[in-house]
Amino acid sequence: MAIKGKGYIKTTWSFEERPVASSKLNAWDDNVESALELLHNILALAWGGGDGVIRAATDGDLEVVANSPPDLSVTVRAGRAFISKFIYKLAEDTTAGPVTPPVSNPRIDLVQADLANWTVSVLTGEESANPSPPSPSADCIALAQIYARVGMTCVKDADDGDNGYIIDARTFV
Repeated sequence: MAIKGKGYIKTTWSFEERPVASSKLNAWDDNVESALELLHNILALAWGGGDGVIRAATDGDLEVVANSPPDLSVTVRAGRAFISKFIYKLAEDTTAGPVTPPVSNPRIDLVQADLANWTVSVLTGEESANPSPPSPSADCIALAQIYARVGMTCVKDADDGDNGYIIDARTFV
């Protein structure tokens, strides 16, 4: 099993030993990797064992908010979470999008945090008279849903009846 995401990056050399035989380096890296994986799992269990945002790690942990002035993208605030029992960290506020307005029916898009590369993305839903949000991808958690309307010109924090709006979908551990 391997550490997921950017939680641990394997080394290419060992302290005071050059060149290092690959068999020795691989054994060292695998032991460190196993120890860090165990630590991640213990920490996840200490916070309840599930996936979700770690509350109060930073102000507005992984909250999705409309840009100012509003446009067709959103901002995801910095924060930490557990995804698949591994630590995820978004170090700084990040822009996600743009959200493309639907053509004939409303749609619900999903803003998700991706453990594999510690990024955020918008997963586009399907247009429907009664839309439902897509499920998060593997090793991802939902942060927010964006209700997208036909003819919208921006995404706002609250429903104004004309534009898209954000629905918080975070779960906390």
